[in-house]
Amino acid sequence: MENQVYFTPNDVSHITEVTKRTLHYYHEIELLVPTYIASNGYRYYSSKDISKLQTIQFLRELNLSLADIQLYFSNSIEEKNIILENNYQCIVAQRDQLNKMIHFLNHHLVNHRKEEINMSKWNNDNIQNQYEKEAEMKYSHTPYYQAFKENQKRLNSTEKQQNNKKTMERLHLFFDKMNELFIANYKINHIQVKQAIFELKDILRTQVPNVDEQFLEYIASIYENDERFAKTINNKRHDNLNQYIADAIRNDI
Repeated sequence: MENQVYFTPNDVSHITEVTKRTLHYYHEIELLVPTYIASNGYRYYSSKDISKLQTIQFLRELNLSLADIQLYFSNSIEEKNIILENNYQCIVAQRDQLNKMIHFLNHHLVNHRKEEINMSKWNNDNIQNQYEKEAEMKYSHTPYYQAFKENQKRLNSTEKQQNNKKTMERLHLFFDKMNELFIANYKINHIQVKQAIFELKDILRTQVPNVDEQFLEYIASIYENDERFAKTINNKRHDNLNQYIADAIRNDI
């Protein structure tokens, strides 16, 4: 052994909080090979090894895979910095997402502590994407979904966001109107209720041009049975508004 300071796996584990099992695995895949291996198989790490391990830990925090980290060490400085720059953007996005989450939770805890958290208000773009994926799984075989996709193809990303936002605004105005009618004890066959359902059809056609009775039954069923939609509809409105709207839709079919 050369005349310099070496560290045992126990020492390295204590310094870096990386388990001995992980150190052994890194050696096995040749990601971090100890500077000195004695004839009896004992492994000894140098300060340079510990420095490399700290870099590995940092890169793992950047969500790089072990395979990508191995490539990182074989790259030039310029290539390494390109990798860091790309992952820097990911970290910034994660930070922004965490800040949004903190703001969302703080708003809920300060203003709605006595209520269950309403996830329909969290990250509407993400919720919208989830709804679209569910719709594809459930209804991709239907002509309504095909019409929806064809309609979406005509729009760029910004236009889609604007269209979705406008549709949601119109839907909430519709929910508010139906809530007023429900509280005022208007029957589902009343002319004003029928006019409101006519407005709903017009809103739905901006997304699905071929709205018909079967599609309206799909919507009624979703409003009636999907807890997430029910919470969105009933939020700060009557607790049974979703059922009232579902009944009104079916009455108009």
